[in-house]
Amino acid sequence: LGIELGLYPNWYDLSTALWYRDFLLSALINVRGSIERERMQRREMDLRIKLEEEEEERKAKTQLLQQSKKKGKTKKTKKSSKLLASPSPTTSALTAESAVKTTEEDFEDRLDYTSLLLHRNLCRGLVRYIAALRQAELLCDPPASITMFTTHQKRFEKRFEAFSTLYQPPSLSYEDYVRGSDFSSVQSKDLLSSSTDCFRSGKGIVDWLLNVVVVESCDGSTIDKTDKRKDDDLYISIRREEIMALAKVCVTNSLFLHKLASAKAGQKNASTSVAVEFKAHKQYCTISIT
Repeated sequence: LGIELGLYPNWYDLSTALWYRDFLLSALINVRGSIERERMQRREMDLRIKLEEEEEERKAKTQLLQQSKKKGKTKKTKKSSKLLASPSPTTSALTAESAVKTTEEDFEDRLDYTSLLLHRNLCRGLVRYIAALRQAELLCDPPASITMFTTHQKRFEKRFEAFSTLYQPPSLSYEDYVRGSDFSSVQSKDLLSSSTDCFRSGKGIVDWLLNVVVVESCDGSTIDKTDKRKDDDLYISIRREEIMALAKVCVTNSLFLHKLASAKAGQKNASTSVAVEFKAHKQYCTISIT
């Protein structure tokens, strides 16, 4: 919200906010992943219990039929009784398939989880992109005036003090930020490659989202809600309009990262300038190099 309101207009404040959001998204993704694993384990356990109960029931029926057999029955009668007692070879397979089949709720959870991964990739990619620009000396240092009446640590603590009231995830300190945002030991090419990978991974997620969140003009009766959803569906966490905006962020930053890598390989241009813009998306910026 602070980014959307323009409270972080400069790269140093923006990088801090994105770094902390990366941490929050990672914590949320880990929790969601744990919940999903436990849910799948519980579903598998329920399936095993159900199959065991069905097996016990079949055995009981078999024993009952064997006890009810009488001497002098015809071979045909015995054969038909045997066929009746024997379990169908596809029963267990059909039960297992129905238990692991994706439901509409499962797809909604997957869509939400994938959206979280996309947001985290964008946060992480932008933090590393800004760090790469700092290493290339294309971003000026924060002005001394911002710490005239305070310190960087105090600004950090006041900015994120709301999270200190939450038990989980544990709030991060300014020392955590200093250690976590220090890329001085990372080579420039590795930093550029890491940032590029984040945006490339984000673009891959965008492509998947565009494939499963279809346009509103599609006939709803032809859509399998366990595999796709209409853009106007009330139960999805992201819309095509936002997905397209995030695609622009991924592609634009990837292009300028390539330009930055090419510029570093060649001769540095003293007239190079950097512009941070929020035209594509309100929460994630594009950083252009001219």
